[in-house]
Amino acid sequence: MANGAGRHIVQYTADYSLCAGCSACEIVCGLLHDAAAGPKSRRIFVEKDTTQLLHKVHACMHCAERHCHKACPPKVSAMRVDEASGVVYVDEEKCVGCGMCVKACPFTPKRIQIGPKGKAIKCDLCRSRPEGPACVEYCQVMCLGLSDAPAGPTV
Repeated sequence: MANGAGRHIVQYTADYSLCAGCSACEIVCGLLHDAAAGPKSRRIFVEKDTTQLLHKVHACMHCAERHCHKACPPKVSAMRVDEASGVVYVDEEKCVGCGMCVKACPFTPKRIQIGPKGKAIKCDLCRSRPEGPACVEYCQVMCLGLSDAPAGPTV
């Protein structure tokens, strides 16, 4: 896909590594972006399965359709597209917290949320980090990676 559209965080199959449910990815994400850790600061989250211990990691799929970007009111333009990578990210200065992007996300669970400052937050693949996404780097069981495969809704 052009300009990196479709690049997203993936959870490897159980053949490679199982998510331990440690939440290190969530914590490092919140610390990197908001200097805080907690459910309202994360842009990636772990859905914990307490029965079978098969945890699922969810992050923005950076789908080619860019539903969140299209839903953002044009006068605000809070959902931006990084020219170099094609990654859709939130410009918190311009976000009014209307939640239209959250409603437009075709995934269940939603991959965008309203954060602690009342602004939309979503995975931006740590676009300001030369090392790439911190969640991938700090995953203790190495169950996360970065994919270039096109993403689409799996609702």
